[in-house]
Amino acid sequence: MNLAARAILASSLVALLATAGCNIVTPVAYAIEGPGQIDAEFELPNRKTVVFVDDPRNILPRTALRTALGDAISFDLMEREILDSTVASRDAVAVARSGSTGNANQLKSVEAIGKALDCAQVIHIQPTVFDLTGRTDDRGIRPTTIVRVKVMDLERRVRIYPSADAMPEGREVTAIIREKNADSLRTRAGRTQIEDELVRKLAVEIAQLFYQHDRVDLGENLGTRRQ
Repeated sequence: MNLAARAILASSLVALLATAGCNIVTPVAYAIEGPGQIDAEFELPNRKTVVFVDDPRNILPRTALRTALGDAISFDLMEREILDSTVASRDAVAVARSGSTGNANQLKSVEAIGKALDCAQVIHIQPTVFDLTGRTDDRGIRPTTIVRVKVMDLERRVRIYPSADAMPEGREVTAIIREKNADSLRTRAGRTQIEDELVRKLAVEIAQLFYQHDRVDLGENLGTRRQ
């Protein structure tokens, strides 16, 4: 579609939506320009990798969420042929706990965990926030989680992503899911469902650091309501 045609289409769609009293703008831009692409932030070396969710403060409320997060990231990167070989995240958790007396300071180092699993690199994830209530207002709740991500090269014994000078604590990644009914938090099943959904969203946000992806997530952003 040439520039003139796009301009005519854009004018027609905007006029139509204005006449209808509609305030959905994002789908118009998407229909005209397409989603666009975001490049990978870092080209992940294709080496045997383990995703280790390091959570000594138990920010994530269930151990199963740690393994689910790590495995979802691993599967995504393997399906996209970024990585050929990964190790189950539960194995990393088991190694981290081995020989520990329960004191977080006595847990094995990230380097030791990776080497025990015969891996060449570790995607290290450290949760800092896991908030199911998030923002609460008349539109419901916005469950939110935040983690810090680092990639460690075990052969050279260095961090390769992100730059320690630019981000000494690691690359912060935030995941937020759509509005939920606060009543769902009143049951164990409801909380579990929200926790699982939030972790799945976080896994996508982290994996996308390492491959090109659409700028607009159709399921999340198109048709976003405005006050």
